[in-house]
Amino acid sequence: MLNLYAMKKIRLSAFTLGLTSMIGQIIIIRELIVVFYGNELSLGVILAIWLFWTSVGSGLVGRIVDKISIRKTLLSATQIITSIALPLNIFLVRNIRHVLDIPTGKIIGFAPMFTACLVSLSAICVLLGFTFTLIARLSSENSAQPSKSIGNIYLLEGLGASVGGIVYSFFLVQEFSAFHIALMAGGCNILTSVFFNRNVFQLAYLAAILAAFVFDWPLHLDKFTRSMQFAPFKVVKSADSIYGNITITKTGKDYSFYENGFLMFTSNDELTSEESVHYAMLEHPAPKNILLIGNGQGGSLAQILKHNVDKIDYVELDPLIISLAEKFMPGVKSKKINTLNMDGRLFVKQYSSKLRGDKDLPPPYDVVIINLPDPYTAMLNRFYSLEFFREVKTILAKDGLFSFSMSSSENYINPENAAYLGCIYNTLKQVFGEIKTLPGDNVVFLASEKSGLLTYDTDILIKRLKERKIKSLFVREYYLPFKINPLRIKYIENTLREFGGKKINKDFRPIGYFYNMLLWMTLFSAGRGFLPYIGFLNIYSLSAVIFLIFILLFLAQKFFKPSFRAPVALSVATTGMSEISFQIIVILAFQSLYGYMYYRISLILTSFMIGLVAGSFLINRQLGHIKNERTLYLKTQGLICIYPLALPLIFMYLSRLESLKSAEIGFMLLPIIAGFIGGFQFPLANKICLNAPENAGKTTGFLYGIDLLGSSIGGLLIGLLLLPVLGIVWTCVLLSFINTMALILLFSNRRYHNQLC
Repeated sequence: MLNLYAMKKIRLSAFTLGLTSMIGQIIIIRELIVVFYGNELSLGVILAIWLFWTSVGSGLVGRIVDKISIRKTLLSATQIITSIALPLNIFLVRNIRHVLDIPTGKIIGFAPMFTACLVSLSAICVLLGFTFTLIARLSSENSAQPSKSIGNIYLLEGLGASVGGIVYSFFLVQEFSAFHIALMAGGCNILTSVFFNRNVFQLAYLAAILAAFVFDWPLHLDKFTRSMQFAPFKVVKSADSIYGNITITKTGKDYSFYENGFLMFTSNDELTSEESVHYAMLEHPAPKNILLIGNGQGGSLAQILKHNVDKIDYVELDPLIISLAEKFMPGVKSKKINTLNMDGRLFVKQYSSKLRGDKDLPPPYDVVIINLPDPYTAMLNRFYSLEFFREVKTILAKDGLFSFSMSSSENYINPENAAYLGCIYNTLKQVFGEIKTLPGDNVVFLASEKSGLLTYDTDILIKRLKERKIKSLFVREYYLPFKINPLRIKYIENTLREFGGKKINKDFRPIGYFYNMLLWMTLFSAGRGFLPYIGFLNIYSLSAVIFLIFILLFLAQKFFKPSFRAPVALSVATTGMSEISFQIIVILAFQSLYGYMYYRISLILTSFMIGLVAGSFLINRQLGHIKNERTLYLKTQGLICIYPLALPLIFMYLSRLESLKSAEIGFMLLPIIAGFIGGFQFPLANKICLNAPENAGKTTGFLYGIDLLGSSIGGLLIGLLLLPVLGIVWTCVLLSFINTMALILLFSNRRYHNQLC
């Protein structure tokens, strides 16, 4: 029997593992986002491979734990290796482009992206998964209730992850570099390892970490690795904010600003800054009040001021972008500019709500310009949705106009690009009565509700250009007739009508970023030929496939007569898939309704872990007193079937609340409920499957591994495919259907004892 002191050491190790896993995951994902530009495909691949390797470490490598006698020494060794692996992993990720021979600035294809994640995440994730199984096995040694001991480890690991998420989001990310944070997490692991085995290396490593902080070596290492990452460009500044990494490079006299590896703007890029502004401004006969969302520091603000406007409301989410731009570029100073550091979508939503509440208040804006990247993520997709277009229409004056641009091609638009542009075009048509499109490498969309306001007449636009005495290098007399060429306009309009899909881009069905992913994949031939099959991805066809799989499993269960533990293992996998899907769905709904607020989303993720800890705590207190585990497990599975059906109704209710605070509290509670169900189910499943203490490592590793594998599959399929194509409502219905099939398999199996999973 383990004494109290030994159990405390093991529990501290579980807490440290959760803390390290959460902090390490956030750091490495942020680093990989800089490499891959953070689109949903890259995020899905990163999360899927992270969970896959962790499941390998827990389920496969963890199977050897039961056969090892020196488990405490091994645990100490894994904690030491983890402390070293974290900073080395950051170094590897920042140099992955050079390892794969991919130049800076070049978009990474799917195959290199997959390879990079597979290689860079393998060691650290296998190590973390293996450590969980090892700690679980140690906690069950000579325990009278091994399943309860393992449940406590699951609880403490979740508690450590919760604390890690909170500490990182609210403190560490604002004060320290990635290497600082990695060394802190490493120091925690070294200190914990001392409880199980002491050696000279631990003391030397702790001394090295202390010296590193005294002499600020992590900061120098951070600068050095960033310089290597962006070579051959000269890095003059790299800084992290709560929203991501901002890196500035210098070529000659020009500065280029990168946000999470994505090029935002380059100084003295007159063509881009002029085109982002002047087409919209010239289309309006007298623009006075302007709203600009995003990227004003790249030259757009200076170009707007050439039109002698009265006021510019400039909305930029990250204040670090503005402060760094003012440091390295000539500042744009004017009393006409009102800078707001907040989410642009939230600003428009709140303003439109205010106008709807006060009918006597006139809409303020003559021109609204969205100066953001294409909707290559779900977060950016919110600025190209039906709901956002309606909100913009509310804040526009009667003769106001709305403008944004999207990536295209100068002379040829392929079917994937046409479907992508056509989706947004058709969405825009649902809101505005008149739309004009200006072709080019970036198609400019102009929309207004006032008939006759927008024009393709270059004579009118050139006249306004001269009357306003605007001095420009590109958008001028010789360029406008080329840009607004009748043949080129006819080509793009015909293309959008012929190839543009009829699907509408909505907040709760973000098909826009899915089309963007297909377009991105065609750059590497990966997505070509997929477009015609999108129509087959519907709730009916997917339900039919799931039902067929269920029938096969049901017949196999009837024929082979496996133990009750077999459908339990399957339900653990479907629960893992569902739990991560619930997190993605709640985050997407929250972003869509209230804008991207970093702290709130970090709280949503942490709320899930809090729910998981609460569920684990409750079931662990009851494990020794449960008389009918099968019935309780069936009831828990039933809750997982009901929860996704309730989500769309709850979202609808929260969206109608006038109090933003009340709605936020509602969104914080939803992940707690989901986490509670998952945290309650796993220890119960472990008790059902664990028939002997000597098999604790094998059983726990298998269940934890299959839970993570289900999460890996769910994160990839739900986030990348089902949510954008089916939308939130039908995705929730499908998740309920999958879990219901698992419930039927559980209910129909009556063999409860005498077999392992």
